[in-house]
Amino acid sequence: MYDIAIIGGGPAGLSAALTARQRNKTVAIFEPRGFSPRLSKAHKIENYLGMPSLGGKELMDAFVSHVKAHKPDIIEEKAINIFPGEDDFTILTGGNTYQAGSVIIATGAPSGQQYHGESEFLGRGVSYCATCDGMFFKDKKVAVVAALPESEEETLFLTEICREVLYFPLYKGDYPQHERLKIINAQPKAILGEGSVSALETQDGRFEVDGIFIFRDSEPLENILPSLELEEKAIKVDAGMGSNIPGVFAAGDCTGRPWQISRATGQGVTAALAAVAFLAKKATV
Repeated sequence: MYDIAIIGGGPAGLSAALTARQRNKTVAIFEPRGFSPRLSKAHKIENYLGMPSLGGKELMDAFVSHVKAHKPDIIEEKAINIFPGEDDFTILTGGNTYQAGSVIIATGAPSGQQYHGESEFLGRGVSYCATCDGMFFKDKKVAVVAALPESEEETLFLTEICREVLYFPLYKGDYPQHERLKIINAQPKAILGEGSVSALETQDGRFEVDGIFIFRDSEPLENILPSLELEEKAIKVDAGMGSNIPGVFAAGDCTGRPWQISRATGQGVTAALAAVAFLAKKATV
């Protein structure tokens, strides 16, 4: 049980974690991909005040080192769902369940457009987690829509369970090899079915499958926490970075443009202080 769960380890999430730890709160940071790999790849950061011409990796390493010195728990697992409870929140990952008194969402820029049928069939053949749902498709045929190389580990896990895995890579590189794995270079368009998934439609035709696993940088916000209010695909927040759900705050690029590091770190501080105030008020009720 944590005071504050922070979903995402980019500048906003790390800034929130630092502030929350300085206020003596127990903090868990959910970051499965090594702290903002997108920023780490930036050659030069020219607009972060006081640190001109700093490399993205150098800046992120400084952020991470500073935060780790304050000893938050870093959970290298992907948060799949957040469930509000009567007194706290439950965070579900691929293999574990965690609880927190409040949540700060800092998942970065909103993910791309969902596929037609994706939300409709979520939990009825569409999944974002092979570890969670793979056994439901034992000896069946599934498709994997992979937006990033990190998808490969979960895909190979599916080859151990499923009869056949159709792999639709949306990135360039060397793809995994397995006798049950078939690489298909076609752009997915829609998810089809009646009651449950029956096919993936692509630009090159229709592929009959029993399930579809979609692996992205981050999942659509409306699927992580369905009751979350969005505005133009970003989380709608108030001046204290509070969402429409009491106890859930947001910071950084997931709250909309401009996507700037300085904005993200500032919002992280604001969200953490608001979460601390929320916890204090809840304790007096």
